[in-house]
Amino acid sequence: MKYIFILFFALTIISCSNENSKNGDKFYSQGEYEKAVEAYTIYLNTEPRDIKTIYNRGRAYEELGEYELALKDFNRVIKEDPLNVNAHLSIMADYYDRLNDYENTIFFAEKVLKLDETNAYAFTLKGKAHQKLGQLPEALSDYNAAISVDKEYAEAYLSRGALRVYTKQTSRACSDFRMAQTLGVEKADELIKKYCR
Repeated sequence: MKYIFILFFALTIISCSNENSKNGDKFYSQGEYEKAVEAYTIYLNTEPRDIKTIYNRGRAYEELGEYELALKDFNRVIKEDPLNVNAHLSIMADYYDRLNDYENTIFFAEKVLKLDETNAYAFTLKGKAHQKLGQLPEALSDYNAAISVDKEYAEAYLSRGALRVYTKQTSRACSDFRMAQTLGVEKADELIKKYCR
């Protein structure tokens, strides 16, 4: 009887803590990021190596503007699972979007591409970083690679089009903007009006 009670108690704790992870997901999807962090943290107190929950908490921290805590979680995911593409992507995006550290953006993009050589987002962000550094042939190569692996990745067309405008290849840029427009990117309409006749 004593063992049955212990087993029941253990199963109840696991069930309750798993519920906290699900609650965290629910709060995250509703935009209640502080509550999501709280629920994920409670769950991680009993399951400290649950990679999905660590990553999700990092995303919630990111939404709250708590970037250092987010990066800490993303790095923790990589420590537990060095092949986790999502964590590498999140770190790469942080270097590009927030820190404007384009060298590290390229470094992490290359890490992602070693793990997933068909990741159009990584190729595109790598291209944008090369472009910011003035490395235009490399940027064009990255955009071409992104389109090669995913012909429907609109952001790559948009970025390649912007590069082509900069290098005075307007007609080719317009082809890229039209393709992005076909793929549903609203910003393409504005660029077509501005650069294409």
